[in-house]
Amino acid sequence: MAARQVKEVLDAVRDVHRQLADRYRELDEQATDERIKLLLKDMQQREEQFESCVAQYKIDHHDSVLNTWVRYLPDEVVHIDRLNDQLAEPRSLDELVEETIRLNGSLCNAYLSLAEQAHIPAMKELFQDLANLEEQNDCHYAKVLLES
Repeated sequence: MAARQVKEVLDAVRDVHRQLADRYRELDEQATDERIKLLLKDMQQREEQFESCVAQYKIDHHDSVLNTWVRYLPDEVVHIDRLNDQLAEPRSLDELVEETIRLNGSLCNAYLSLAEQAHIPAMKELFQDLANLEEQNDCHYAKVLLES
């Protein structure tokens, strides 16, 4: 697979987040399951935290981290690219929840792999911070599902 810039990898993550949120919105229009509203709120918080984290690195490092090239993309990043097509297919709430859990695991693993291969300390920190966010969000996500 061809090398990509960090910002391209992050754009792919944004696209998957948007597509996932769109699927939850579609389900919300079709059903009255309260879990959908909770999951939509969770997705919104996840996106805001992601954007805040990336924005901080953009400010601190003037795009240098985002413009850095990643030579070897982890399999999880390749998987994220394929998720857009998978998420376009209709899904039940339970299927979407399972896909979200898989996505969260893939994102965390991808971030950790990217942090390991980072040759710039700021890039390593960015991906470690994003992995930490995913782990925190997974705990919150599980709590949302258990409370519903």
